[in-house]
Parts: sequence; C-alpha cells; structure tokens
Amino acid sequence: MERQKLRSGKLKSAGYDERQRLLEIEFANGDVFEYKAVSPELFRQLMASPSPASFFEDKIDEQFTGKRIGKASKADAGNAFDDLFK
Repeated sequence: MERQKLRSGKLKSAGYDERQRLLEIEFANGDVFEYKAVSPELFRQLMASPSPASFFEDKIDEQFTGKRIGKASKADAGNAFDDLFK
C-alpha cells in the first residue's frame, strides 16, 4: 500500500485501501500499524487535518484496534537527499 507523508511529529505517513477499508499508519519510529473498518471519510479527514497526530489519537486510536504489521523499509522512507532538492 502506498502511503502519503504527514506533517506530524509522531506520524510519518498514512495509506488507505478503500476497497478493504484498511488504514496503514507509519509512526516516526518506523513502526507500521494497520486499522480495519476505517471509513474513507475518516481517512480524508486525517489527511486534511492541521494536526494529524491529535486527529489520529482522538478519532482513530481510541475507536479502532491497531495491529503492528512491521517496520517501514528504507524504500518506504524515500530518499531524503532527493527530498532536499524538490
């Protein structure tokens, strides 16, 4: 699943599979968790939130059980050097 970067201290990126209603969150420490039965609207609100970490804690973490599915790979992190020149 492709994840989009988030501007948040605790959350690094988020991805969503609308067909499966599956949300993936990558945390700053590299842990990746999945949350099942998340609505598309909730994902859109997370991505549009001015404070994604607070939104996540209030609306997702409290209502859905997360399952750790691993650590983000270096490929998931992207190339930080390239990001400097975008």
